[in-house]
Amino acid sequence: MSIFIGIEDLAANALIALINKTNCRRVSFKKLVKYGTVVVKILRNEKEDAVLLLSKDYTNEMIRNYSDFFEIEKTDPEDEFSEEFIILKKDKSVEDLKNHFRAFLSLNVALAFINKESLAELGLTA
Repeated sequence: MSIFIGIEDLAANALIALINKTNCRRVSFKKLVKYGTVVVKILRNEKEDAVLLLSKDYTNEMIRNYSDFFEIEKTDPEDEFSEEFIILKKDKSVEDLKNHFRAFLSLNVALAFINKESLAELGLTA
């Protein structure tokens, strides 16, 4: 069975780790791609068939479906090549993220999200 990891689960789990360790409520798309790549590598090392869903269509769908949780910000809105971030809205907490995005994860996926190797891609150490 394949494991599909959507950008919303990736962003939520990255933000949980970032907020807990640094109180940072945003994560760049560049970091998310690196984080997700390591999460998939960890799962594949466990003989799981894992796939990231990070296309622009999935990102747009995430913003539509989870607009109460996330918003997108560009460092320079005038520059089409400026860095983009996913930001957790002010009225949402780590507990909200955990209740909504971690409650139904399988154990191996949850462990891959908090693995020290994947967290290192977010600039976090154990």
